[in-house]
Amino acid sequence: MKGMEEIVKLLDENLEYVKHEVSGDRITIWVKSVKKEVICPYCGKPSKKVHSRYERSFQDLPIQGKKTTIVVIRRKMFCENKECKKKTFAEPLDFVEPKFKRTKRLGRNI
Repeated sequence: MKGMEEIVKLLDENLEYVKHEVSGDRITIWVKSVKKEVICPYCGKPSKKVHSRYERSFQDLPIQGKKTTIVVIRRKMFCENKECKKKTFAEPLDFVEPKFKRTKRLGRNI
């Protein structure tokens, strides 16, 4: 759906729209990262090696008066730097603060 793709790109250029669902007063949008490589937050080295995937959800700005949830199909990566103290790390997300359950843009509007 072209409109949803544009909304997702406003959130983060590195996200790709997967699908959405409207249920009552809620819209849920599933997205995934399209980054080719991810920088390890512990050592700063790039990685292309995916360990696993999981979903994480965040509240976002309302759309048409409906509560909006963004579900990110997030990747857990292997750090390819043999000297790094961490073997795996979660793909960092630019549009949300670590450990927060809402997007930065929603936080600015609250």
